[in-house]
Amino acid sequence: MRITVTGVSQLRLPAECVVVTLTTGFTGPRRDEVVAETARTTDGLRARLQEAIADGRGRDLKLTSLRTWAGAGTDSQGNPGTPQHSAEVRGSVRLDDLSVVGPLLGELAATRGVRVVGLDWQLTEETIAQQQPEVIGEAFRDARQRAGWIASAAGYRRIEPTSIRDDGAPMFARAMSAPMQRGGSAPQIDLDPADVEVSAHLTVDFETT
Repeated sequence: MRITVTGVSQLRLPAECVVVTLTTGFTGPRRDEVVAETARTTDGLRARLQEAIADGRGRDLKLTSLRTWAGAGTDSQGNPGTPQHSAEVRGSVRLDDLSVVGPLLGELAATRGVRVVGLDWQLTEETIAQQQPEVIGEAFRDARQRAGWIASAAGYRRIEPTSIRDDGAPMFARAMSAPMQRGGSAPQIDLDPADVEVSAHLTVDFETT
């Protein structure tokens, strides 16, 4: 008799680094002024983020997407409003030193024109490489145990694996955080790093004897 089961393994580990996604931009009636102010703020933001990731505290600073658009709303009587021009730059940065996260987020959240869109808590590549063998091994042990229970219930004593399908590499479910709006000052925002869930799924065929 053939028994097919799915083995699952899950592990939760504290996040070791975080990718901060952010935007900077402005809206106003004069397109040239909006673009110029966005450019100035972007230059200042880049300089501040480069400082934050110096000495190996972070990496992968990217300010890569520029959008400009225009629109005009309506007043309470339904008449066209004054045309408004907008400009926005999107970017991200990875912080490997979590001690800089609180002060930097407080500063960014209080900077005019800057918006923290989200936080993506992650594990380091080294931790991922260390955890993969254990997570996969635990998933296989789970599959064997489940197959053994099924075989025993059917009156068989021994099982042997005949095929294994990896239903995707170990998944590292990153914990996202909600967007942060700009405040009126620059306080330090202390956040507890979210746990990151590591999981693996194996489909294993066993033959009973």
